[in-house]
Amino acid sequence: MGPRRPVISTGASAADRGAVARGYLLIAVFYVHALYGVFQSMGANPAQAMAAGAQLKLLAPQISAFFFLSGMAAPHLNRKHWLAAIKPSIVLVILAALSHLGAIAFDLATTPRWYGWRWLAHIALKPIAVGTGYASFVAWFFVVLAAARLSAYLMLRARLVLILVLVISGALIATADWRGWTDNFYEWRNWPTATLFFLIGMRVAIDRRIPTALGLLALPATLLVAWLNRPGLFAEGPCFTCELAFVAQPMVGQYGSFPVYVAEQLLFITFLLWVSGRTADTMPGRVAAFFGNESLAMLLMHGWVLTLLYFPAGRSLPGKESIFLFVSILATVIVVHGFLFFVFKGALRSVIRFAFRLGGAVTFGIERSLLAFAPRPRGEQK
Repeated sequence: MGPRRPVISTGASAADRGAVARGYLLIAVFYVHALYGVFQSMGANPAQAMAAGAQLKLLAPQISAFFFLSGMAAPHLNRKHWLAAIKPSIVLVILAALSHLGAIAFDLATTPRWYGWRWLAHIALKPIAVGTGYASFVAWFFVVLAAARLSAYLMLRARLVLILVLVISGALIATADWRGWTDNFYEWRNWPTATLFFLIGMRVAIDRRIPTALGLLALPATLLVAWLNRPGLFAEGPCFTCELAFVAQPMVGQYGSFPVYVAEQLLFITFLLWVSGRTADTMPGRVAAFFGNESLAMLLMHGWVLTLLYFPAGRSLPGKESIFLFVSILATVIVVHGFLFFVFKGALRSVIRFAFRLGGAVTFGIERSLLAFAPRPRGEQK
């Protein structure tokens, strides 16, 4: 036998690759949200915004990779004590609420209006109560990640408790729908997919090496599958020109053909892990790592940037697509988010620290409440 051919290493540490992958995804999120602005500025007309629409079709579905990376960073979640396991989920729900309240404050500061205290309480508190309809466009992600973490933990550690939680959740979802509050209570439509990719991520070693051939082939494969994916794909067969306006959007439970969506995401994740490792020591990789190492703060900030800058900026876009336009948008979103984080990183980190402290207090309260109701040993009973 000849010498064994080695699998080409990513050339980066596991932590570096994870940060770079998160960074690339964050940059893609910044860019995709800007593309929606381009699309809307041209009347949401696919004939006018053909290039923007095609990019949205190919890039918007990739959000599930975030849940995979989150699971990859928590391979031993099921070994934790249940209080330690649920605390991050509580923190994420708190971050969703803070993101929402901050977006309302920024929106009212830039577009002053007032309809009374009852109106303010309604727009501020109802989304927090029902877990959807947030003023911040990224708050939904925090909620879904919280649900995915909790579901994955219970599935691996306490399946009877998971069944109980699902029954209670189902009752709350049905009640919210019946009462007309919302038909997407706490973003439940994305729970199964987010949990699936979180669980898959937990099973993949963060330092797993991706062969170069596989990494390179995964990109055109994922683009092809994303383009073909649509409802009824298996019944009607592949078609390059059918339902071009369809975009898989996990945020609202819109997957097209679900098995095809899952396969497409796995292909994309394969490419993402490979390119993150290969570029970790390059300038693009270092830029991505800058964003990825502060992913919570970046997402929190991005929700507020959308409120303050994206929508007004969309009204000033030219009425014609060009390569220069898209390259300029990509460069601008990177520079703007990097600059704003540099200026406001202290405030953003303070908000996150507050969320963790409040999450810790809630967790402690849960623990103390359970201890208060727990039966005492016979010798301690009065």
